Order: sequence, then C-alpha cells, then structure tokens
Amino acid sequence: MKKFASQFLLFSSFSFAALAQDFPNITGNVLTQIQADRVSSVNRDGVSASNAYIYVEPNISFNINKNWSIKTDWRLQPNDTLTTRNGTYPEKYRAILQSNRGFGISDEGILIEELKVNYENEDMDIYAGKYDPTFGTAYKKDKRMGVFTAQFAEDYNLREKIGVGGVAILESSKISVNTFFNDTTALSKSAIDDRGRAPRNDGAAGNTGTLSSYSVAINGENLFGFENWHYNLGYRNLDVDKMDGRSREKGYTIATNYTYHVGVNSTITPFFEAVKIQNFSGIQGRDAIYTTAAVIGKYSNWNAGITNLTRNIKQAQTTPKSSDHMLQLSTGYKFGNGLMIDFTRANMKESGTSAVVYGLMGSYVYKF
Repeated sequence: MKKFASQFLLFSSFSFAALAQDFPNITGNVLTQIQADRVSSVNRDGVSASNAYIYVEPNISFNINKNWSIKTDWRLQPNDTLTTRNGTYPEKYRAILQSNRGFGISDEGILIEELKVNYENEDMDIYAGKYDPTFGTAYKKDKRMGVFTAQFAEDYNLREKIGVGGVAILESSKISVNTFFNDTTALSKSAIDDRGRAPRNDGAAGNTGTLSSYSVAINGENLFGFENWHYNLGYRNLDVDKMDGRSREKGYTIATNYTYHVGVNSTITPFFEAVKIQNFSGIQGRDAIYTTAAVIGKYSNWNAGITNLTRNIKQAQTTPKSSDHMLQLSTGYKFGNGLMIDFTRANMKESGTSAVVYGLMGSYVYKF
C-alpha cells in the first residue's frame, strides 16, 4: 500500500507542473472539498451532533497525442463516511444520520476510482480499464443543488467497474454504451486507511468477473428545438452469479433541466430526475425508486435553491427497507478566485430517524 500511496502523490505532484501544448503532456483538475454538518432536533438518541471530513478528487490525463491518453481519477475520502460497502443498506453511499459521526483523519483513504486507456476524436470516445459507467446525473458535484444532494443520489451511480465502453458524439447529444463487471482486483483496495479488497463471491449485481453487465445512456441538449433544455435517459442491466435470492438488476433513469435567463446575470433552472431499479444490488425483489426535484436560481456569483429528494426501497426478504426523504434550502457564493461556499438547511428522514441538519461546504477546483 505504500507503493500505492507514493504513486498517488507522484501523479498529484506532476499535475501542478503540467506540461505545455506539446505531446506528451498532462492535463486535468483537482477538486478539493471540506464539509462540516451539524444535526439538531433529532428524534432519537445516539446520533452525534457534529461531523466533518475532507474530500479530494484529482482527475489526471496523461495525453500521449491528440487522440490517445491514459485517464485517472483518484479519491481521498473518509472511508467510514463515504462507502459502497454498507452491509446493512448496500445501496447507501452515505448514511448521514449514522451513529459514528465525527472527524477522524485516520479514516481518510486514497482509492483509484478510474484508470483507463482512452481514444477520442470529434466523433467518438472509446475507453477500456477501470471506470465509472454512465447512469443518472443528480450526483454530479458541479450541479451545486445543496450540500447533501450529490451524496444522496450517489447511491445509484455506477462506480468502480472494469470493462470497455464508447460514446458516439452527435450534433446535440451523446450516446454511451458500456459493458463491465465489478472491480475486485487489488485496485479495489485503498491506501492509508485500507478498506480491503472488494469480495468476489458476494452475489452483488455486476460481480460476475465477466462482461455480462451493461448500461446505455443518451445525454442531450436543445430538446424539441428549445435552447438550454437538457435531458438524460439511461438503462442499466447488471448480471449476478447463480445464487439463491439473486436476480439481474435492471434500472431506468430519466432527467431533464431547463435554464431560463431572466436577466443579464440571472438564471432559474428547474431540475428533475427519477430512477427506478429492480432487484437493487442483485437482491431478488428489492426494488427502489429515487426522485430529485430542484429549482436553482443564480444571480451573478450567488445561487439559492430548494431541493426535494426521496428514496423508497422495498424488500420482501430480511434486508431492511428504506423510506427516506430530504428537503433542502440552500444558498452559495462563488468567489473570483474560484472558491465556492455552500450552506444548506435540510429536513431529513433516514432509516426511521428524523432530524434537521445544517451543512457547510467549501469547494475549489484547480485546473491545469
């Protein structure tokens, strides 16, 4: 793991001395986030009031020439807070009202999110290796729809897969097709705080070791000829090993947002996304519906909005059910140097626990 950590630091140091336009060169960006949140008005004992963590995500591209590159995505994150290995609720990326809230630098781990060979030109983008296939959009951090939205919607993001994929680049849309399986190699470990290697025979959706899972998505703009009207449609089908109580996971997503200009420096953007997944995580009969509805207003460097999120997971067997929701009021400001500050007040219900949570996040993206 020491070698793993040293490679991460080496790649990061290279990023701050990115080469010029000549090939080969290095380009990318580094997202740094510091988040703190505080719980109040909670309806049960045992939930710690305060929580904080540091998150860093370098996206680094080693460009061999104009078309070929090796792309990497690293994450420095608290493995006890942000996880894809929740044994009780396998779908949850973050359980915000969990009991072990706090701040522990020793829980920070470095992991490889993506490591792929990439070929691209004006018409297509083809890649192979470890990567995140396309499904849904609400979890994307650059949307800034409240402090907690990306963490809530990350549940259904397809992450840490090994396979091949491609994107057809059309005039006003992109169509992506991916085939993959879950990463259970040494790349699924993490450095500093080692989360361990992902298990191979746990029956999870996509964990077959063969290219028998796939996703398809179309992402476009100018829907029906309306400028600034964006849309996303997606389908996923994840295979499982033959085990009792396991079935192929199938998921569907639809999303749309329209940016309405109300002045020179003012916009209003309604956003909606719905996701339906059958046999979630490969568990037979475990079905989920997620919705995200938001209205975001921007004036100059200020933004403010309201976001409502729901998560309903039904399971006839013993795995716990979820009927969660979150209503967020948020505001934020982007400084001239690129630093972004966001503040959120959220009324949430999570796994039977209700609370009011205040969140504060500072974000900065360094591009090179």
